[in-house]
This record gives sequence, structure tokens and C-alpha cells, in this order.
Amino acid sequence: MLRMNRISIKITAGVMAFVLLLAVATSLLLTRGFDQAERAAVQRSADSLQKQSRTTLIQLTEQEALLYDLEMEQAARVTKIAADFVVQSHSSDKIIDWSTAPDVVYQASQLSLSDNGLLYYDANPNRRTEILHIGSIKPDDITDQSLRDSAVLEDIFPSLLAQTQTGVGIYFQGPQLTFRYYPVRGLPELELQNGAAEAAQTARIEDFPVAPNNNPERKTVWLPPYLDDAGQGLLISANTPIYYGSDFQGFIGIDVSLMRLIERLNELKPTENSFAFLMDADGRLIAVPQDGAVKLANRALTAQEQAPNGLLGSALTDINPQLATITESIKSSASDALEMNLNGQPVLITHASLPSLGWTLSIVVPLNEVTAESQKVALSIQSDGILTVRNTLLTMALFFIGAALVTIWLSQSFLARPIAQMLNGVRAITSGDLNVSVPVAANDELGELATSFNQMTNELNRRTNELAQTSAELQLKDTQVKVAALEERQRLARELHDSVSQALYGIALGARTAQTQLERDPAKLAEPLDYILSLAEAGLSEMRALIFELRPESLKNEGLVAALTKQSDALRARYKLDVVTRFDSEPEISLEAKEALYRITQEAMHNVVKHAHATHVELTLEERVGKLTLEIHDNGKGFDTNREFPGHLGIKSMPERAAQIGAQFRIQSQTGEGTTITVSL
Repeated sequence: MLRMNRISIKITAGVMAFVLLLAVATSLLLTRGFDQAERAAVQRSADSLQKQSRTTLIQLTEQEALLYDLEMEQAARVTKIAADFVVQSHSSDKIIDWSTAPDVVYQASQLSLSDNGLLYYDANPNRRTEILHIGSIKPDDITDQSLRDSAVLEDIFPSLLAQTQTGVGIYFQGPQLTFRYYPVRGLPELELQNGAAEAAQTARIEDFPVAPNNNPERKTVWLPPYLDDAGQGLLISANTPIYYGSDFQGFIGIDVSLMRLIERLNELKPTENSFAFLMDADGRLIAVPQDGAVKLANRALTAQEQAPNGLLGSALTDINPQLATITESIKSSASDALEMNLNGQPVLITHASLPSLGWTLSIVVPLNEVTAESQKVALSIQSDGILTVRNTLLTMALFFIGAALVTIWLSQSFLARPIAQMLNGVRAITSGDLNVSVPVAANDELGELATSFNQMTNELNRRTNELAQTSAELQLKDTQVKVAALEERQRLARELHDSVSQALYGIALGARTAQTQLERDPAKLAEPLDYILSLAEAGLSEMRALIFELRPESLKNEGLVAALTKQSDALRARYKLDVVTRFDSEPEISLEAKEALYRITQEAMHNVVKHAHATHVELTLEERVGKLTLEIHDNGKGFDTNREFPGHLGIKSMPERAAQIGAQFRIQSQTGEGTTITVSL
């Protein structure tokens, strides 16, 4: 008790000295440091406003990105509706007489050939859609089918295109690139004038991203942005394939105007001087307002760049190398915000992805517009500063008087007593009592120390119990190993009795027969001798197989081919099966791989005998182009590979052994058709 009182006195004296020193230092530094506190408070206010604005802007960017994505999805959905409509019309029994429909092209004979022979087109001035067909492909029955099947689109193209806000054209393209487009824009004249018709002479539908070889999933495919040769500006297209069963019959496409997207971006201004822009998955600029393009470039634009689509399609880092941080941020996070200097002005840039296209929407907001409210906070803090200093000094005087009294009581109650309890616990542990526990009097460092002490004693008890349990488990495993060894001896005894003993009995019987024939008719002695010889060879093969099972390390000396040969010989001798083997030369693989292949073969042969009821087995080990293949095939009753076989460990152990050596395991079987097991290494 005397020692603990001394500790309490020392702690109390130290705390009082610290409190007194703190009072003096606080009084001297409070006024001097208030200006710094004011500036820090203003900065924290600005940071808080910036953080709130960052969160709000990220949410706004994500919402707008979702709206853009939904709009693109709507455009893609329009092509899917048109493609489904063509398929349904083709598969229906209804026959439409298009000859009675005015101004509808439904067969190639209605098309005209341009003077230069580059383009078949619909020359009807009252046409409702544009029809184009490459001059190098002579129209035939396929062309007529494309025109006839796509004629149903004449009535639905206008309503489908009207469902999109940024779509400027919708079209059908057949397997011979027969093209039906809405609305009418004089495409034949444009294609011939700008050279597009000549360039299309070598085009093939197989090279299109929507073609079966490039799109086996039959999904809607978005093309990269491109400049329209018909004067529609920068476009992006969605293409949906058309299939009649398994036959590819072309696709439905829709052109989306990026210029209209730019008009939408002009409306996206969270603050007065903010702007938004879109870029694709490769970091190329897709859409940006004109004033935003100047700010992104951070320089005067050339005459060509000042055009509405001047910077579109350019990599963001080529426009301004400082923007590389934006692309890096996009790679690391789908939605985020970062600060940087743009045109010498700090800005906050948020971005969010359009998941369907892989594009990214970004919004650029000047930081001074985000933190404008923090200046008002600074004025409010300054007006309250003098009053705060005066009240603080008066309050501290009262605080120090109370602190002196409270410190004496606290040091005795919350320091001396817990330390004494902890000391008693340590002494108990030293004496060997692991069940000791220290009371947790408070939720502080001493309380954490007491809790840690109690956890330590519990852990010591637990570890002691675990050691005892581990010792018992080791004894149990030793017993299990002995039982397994006994079972293996019993199995080998059964094998010797069923095979070698029977062979020896047959040899003895054959010898007696030979002895009798020697006395009666020596000329017939060859037959029993042959019988004895065959049994002796069978017994020898069986003994070798059993010895090999006991000593698999002989794989290292004799090799995998020799081991499989012995196993096959034993199977013939033991079960009278027709076993056909085809082995290449000894493979150059590790001993571990050889043993795994041997054990897989052993398990497979066991299943053939026990379950398959087969009469013929083929065992093959071939090496082709650096690939080693083991195959076991039988003509047994087979089984359903999708069923569960509880208790049949071989079905599980074989693929596990293959996986351990990095091999591929495959089992093929059907009821009544035998089983084939293949292991490829």
C-alpha cells in the first residue's frame, strides 16, 4: 500500500506540473495563435465544402452518364426490334404482294446501274428509303431475298428512328451488302461523288464486326466513332445481326450523331464556368462543347481545330499532355474526382463510365466556384475571435483549480488500484496459475492492458489444451496408418490367393496330368506342358504386378511403359480380358508424373474389372508434338457421367492426380457404350 501511495503521489505531482505548464503556455500562445487557427478553420471549411461538392458532382456525373448510357441502349434496342421484326416476317406464313405497294423496292430488277457501273440504286424520286447495291456484285436471288425481306422495314423505320433523341439514320444491310437506309438523303449521288462507292467494291460482309466470325455471340455491336461520308458529321453506329435459324442474313444498324451529344453537353453546367466532355475507352475525345475544347487544349486552337468536330477523335493526351492524369484516374476507378491545374486555374474533374459503351463522361468545375461559400465562413469566424479569446482565458482559470482537485482523486482511483491488481495477476502467472483474471475497471489504456492480460491467460490455456488434443490426434493417426497397412496386407493376401495360388494349383494339376500322359501316351505330353507354361507365365506376370504395387519406386528403373505392360499382362492373366496395348517409347517426364499416370491407369483398370463388365480393353500411351496422351477405353456397360457416385473414390482421385501434375483429365461414357478416360500432359 505504501508503494502504491508513492506512485500515486508521483503521478499526481507530474500531472499538476503538466497542467500548470499547459496553463502558462496556453495563455501565452492563445492570442498569438488565433490568427493561425482562423486560417486553418477557413481552410477546413473550404475543404468541407469541396468534399461535399466533390460527392455531389460525382453523383451528378454518374446520373448523367447513366442517362447517356440508357440513351445509347435505346438506340441499340431499336435495331434489335427491327431485326426481330424481319425474322418474324420471314418465318410467318403470310405472303405480301409488294407489287401493289407503290414506291417500294422488293427485287433487283427495280434498281438502276450507275453510268460508271459502281452502284445499283433506286432512282425513283418518290422513294421512301435509299437502296444501294455494290456494282461489283451482280444481283441474284440472294439480292432479291434481301430486298424482299427488308421491304417490311419501310413502314417501321420512321417510327423506330423517332424513338431516339440522337439517331440520324437507320438501315438494313444484307449478306451481299445490299443497303436500305432511312431517311432519304440522296445517298447514291453522294456515294458516287465522294468516292465511297468505288471504295466499297472490295468490301465483304465477313470483315464487318457484326459478322458471325467476329460476333459468334450474335450480340449488338457498337462501332468506333467515324466521320460520315454523307455529311452527317461524327457518328457512332450500333449493329444487330439477323439470323434465320443458323443462317446470317445481314444486320440492322443505327447512326447516332455525336454533334447532338455535344448539344446535350452544353446544357450540363453545374456552375457558371464548368463544362462536360465525353471520351471513348481508348482515351479519344468523343464530344465536347466549343468553349470546353479551348479550355482542354490550354492553347489557341488552329483553324481546323475550331471546327465543330475539330478535336473529336483525338487522344486526350495529344490535345493536352497534362490531361494524362485523367486517363490514369479512369483506369483505376469507374467513378472518381481529381484536382489539377487547367489553364493555370485549379479545377475539380469528376468522371463516370457508360458501361454499355465503355465511354467516360467527365465534368470540369473551377475550384473557386466550388469553395466560394468558405469566404463567408472566414468573416464569421473573425467576428467571433476576440470574444472567444476572452472567454477562454476566464474558463481556463476555473478549469485549472478544478483539475488540481480532480487529478488527486483520479490518480488514486484509476491508476494506483489497477496497477496493484495487474501486479497481483503477474505474480499469479509466475507461480503457475493460468486461471487468474484481472478485473477490467475502465475503458482506457489500463483497461486495455487488463483485457490483453486476460486474453493472454486464456490463450495460454487454449494452447495447452490444443497441445493435448494434438497429441491425441497424432496417436489416432498412427493407429489409422497401422490399420491401413493391415488392410493393404489383407488385400495383397486376397490377390495372391485369387491369382497366384490358383495359378500354382493349376500348375500342380497340369504337372500331374503331364505325368499321367508321360506314362500313358508321351505323344500327348505337349498339351499339358503348354498349359503348365501358360499358367506359370500368368502367375509370373501377376507376381510382378503385385510386387510393382508394393514397390512403385521401380518406375524409376524400369519406366512407365514397362509398368503399364506388366499391369496389362496381369489383367489378361487374372481376368481373361482381351487387352490391346499401343505404347510409344518411354516418355521423358518426371517420376512424379509417371507414378500419377500409372496410378490413374491402375484405378481405371480396377473400375473396368469391378464395374464395367467389359471383355475388351484398349490401353494407349502416345506422344505427339510435345503432348503425351494416356487413353484407357473399354467396351463395358458405361455409366452416366453427370450422376453422383458417393463412396467411389476412384472417380475423384483420378482427376485429382491429373491436376497435381498439371495434366488435363477427361472421362467420356454413356450407358451401354463403354467408357474412355483420357489424360493429356
